[in-house]
Amino acid sequence: MTITNFQASTRLSFGPGALAEIGTIALAAGLRKVLIVTDTGLMRTGIPGRVAETLARARVDSSVFDAIEANPSIQTVERVLAAYQDQGCQGLVAVGGGSPMDAAKAVGVLASNPGKLLDFVGIGKVLRPLPPLVAIPTTTGTGSEVTQFTVITDHAQRRKVVIGGPWVAPSHALLDPELVADLPAGLLGATAMDALTHAVESVISTFASPFTDGLALEAIRLIAVNLPAAATLGARANLLYASTMAGMAFSYARTGLVHGMAHPLSAYYDVPHGLANAILLPGVLAYNAPACEPTLARVAEALGQPPNSAAAVAAIRQLGNDAGIPPNLSAVGVTEEFIPQMSNDAYQSGNAQLVNPRKPSLEDVEALYRQAL
Repeated sequence: MTITNFQASTRLSFGPGALAEIGTIALAAGLRKVLIVTDTGLMRTGIPGRVAETLARARVDSSVFDAIEANPSIQTVERVLAAYQDQGCQGLVAVGGGSPMDAAKAVGVLASNPGKLLDFVGIGKVLRPLPPLVAIPTTTGTGSEVTQFTVITDHAQRRKVVIGGPWVAPSHALLDPELVADLPAGLLGATAMDALTHAVESVISTFASPFTDGLALEAIRLIAVNLPAAATLGARANLLYASTMAGMAFSYARTGLVHGMAHPLSAYYDVPHGLANAILLPGVLAYNAPACEPTLARVAEALGQPPNSAAAVAAIRQLGNDAGIPPNLSAVGVTEEFIPQMSNDAYQSGNAQLVNPRKPSLEDVEALYRQAL
């Protein structure tokens, strides 16, 4: 037996209409002005505007930064920080998927801790609490609303950097199923498969514990049952909750080789993170199977399948196909050009060497990339 740690840092409000809690939360935190961090696509839905209106009714002023890209960069984080400071904000509200939430977390790190963003790369280097940060997810996949990590793109080094620690998690998260009611089917499927990746990698992780297994296995079950029925609001609500549960699980169980390989795909080819995970997941699980047959058997059971790794991989592949996930990396613009560099980055990551149940060689990683093309 080993000692493990688990802490749920983020206060959750969930259920239809949970968005209305934002005013009460801001007032309780003593906020007079907040910065809403989002992207242009979300602006067209009107959801950030609803957030601003709800805050205004509570007499809390707000402004909006809506230029967050799919894989937010260090430069974007610095621009958001400048807006936050110039406008005298005391708190942050992240509205959207993982990108706005990761950007807002990184802004919070810099707003409270002296230094440059790269000074905090790694785990446990953020020593001061962030300003109040409310995360409002509008997809069913990221889990960033409860995780103690933020992932930012360093274009200069062509890499994604991870900043983690207990202070990085948002203070509050509002899970409102009404905000995913109109999510396009393709985006819903891709983000749900991202959440599935989080949950599955949590179960097979070398850092898994009974606490993380309970959350992750239930998330897998909810996704397997509700993704095929995702036209209904109830099913979408369950996918939203599953995403958050998976996020809580991987905050402590961590993620493995799928994520280790997905991060370079975003850095070199700008592939959306969740989509990269979804494409890679079946192939990497098949590779991992010899080292984690018993845990993959539990994944298979949560998926409603016979308890063996082959059934788990087949079911996940079928879920991806049904969700409209592209069949390979070539379909999202990936070529052989950067496979050596991406393989080296993934091979050296903690995802591959510390968390993954099977320790890959550099040649293994390169073969997996080529197999996924």
